[in-house]
Amino acid sequence: MNKRLSIGILGGGQLGMMLCQAAKEIGIYTHIYCPDEDSPAKHFSNKFTCQDYLNEKEIINFSNSVDIITYEFENIPKETLELISNKKLRPGIKSLEQTQDRLVERKLLEKLDIPCAPYKELKNKNDFNNAITHFDNAIIKTRRFGYDGKGQIGVSQKTICDDNISALFNQSIVEKKIPFEFEFSQVSCRDIFGNVFHFPLTKNIHENHILKHSYAPLNLSNDFETNAKEITSKIITNLDHVGVLAVEFFKTKENILVNEIAPRVHNSGHWTIEGCSESQFKVHMQAVSGAKITQPKLLNECHMVNLIGEEINEWAKKKSDNEVKIHLYHKNEIKKGRKMGHLTYIKDKRID
Repeated sequence: MNKRLSIGILGGGQLGMMLCQAAKEIGIYTHIYCPDEDSPAKHFSNKFTCQDYLNEKEIINFSNSVDIITYEFENIPKETLELISNKKLRPGIKSLEQTQDRLVERKLLEKLDIPCAPYKELKNKNDFNNAITHFDNAIIKTRRFGYDGKGQIGVSQKTICDDNISALFNQSIVEKKIPFEFEFSQVSCRDIFGNVFHFPLTKNIHENHILKHSYAPLNLSNDFETNAKEITSKIITNLDHVGVLAVEFFKTKENILVNEIAPRVHNSGHWTIEGCSESQFKVHMQAVSGAKITQPKLLNECHMVNLIGEEINEWAKKKSDNEVKIHLYHKNEIKKGRKMGHLTYIKDKRID
């Protein structure tokens, strides 16, 4: 009898939870490693270890307990990754190293000749003054730990370089504010054989810097859609990435620009659970397990809505039906701006 494949997951949030749910569908054993005792994935994994990411002994024990290790978020300490064999880690260390830091990520895009918003590294007051002179309206973004609008400050030529801004020197970039028409994302996957496939494009709407709505599939002109897929293929291949990766884009009047790379399953791909023959979570677990991936089929047109903070109260006791699927993240504490669950409205059955 063949040994059941075991996959360790660094991180226990809702993405980890949904990876565990998908793993059960395909007979994969999961082991979550997370410092949060009340993490959403705890009750969905086969095994759960609650320890700090910098606990060397526990990380080594965790690594030895599984066949493969993947992750559900990118802000994992470098020291943790160095304790894990890169042969066992999928996606590999390169994907994290190139996307954990916005400056490093921007340099990667430049190296690959991929368009992104103009930016400058913020090291001192002169950098700040030069940036706002050239960009006028701009955004200071921390190089690390910036997500859901965290670590971002809007600035202009009227902004004074005060203590709050100087505190960000050597840990931020200043990026030109782009007048875009809308944001969209490309969620894609690559297997160990180098095969790459793409889910349909998704249009995204943010509220208070947090993703609120995703609509899929996005009907974009063929040239722009082809370009988005080519850019994503170039990134995922250059990183030798195994598993799901998402690229967030700005659609301007004449072009598309890369806003961000997420080397993991992504919030804008949640709709694939109901919208495609196989979800982003299932194909990620298949890819990292070493299986050859195939192109999922589009089944339904979907509208995904994130439930933020107190919004969960309206849906906590309701049940899914044919028109709306309710996904709860089982977080014990409701906080302002915290993602507590999501809804997927199925707009059409069967898209041929």
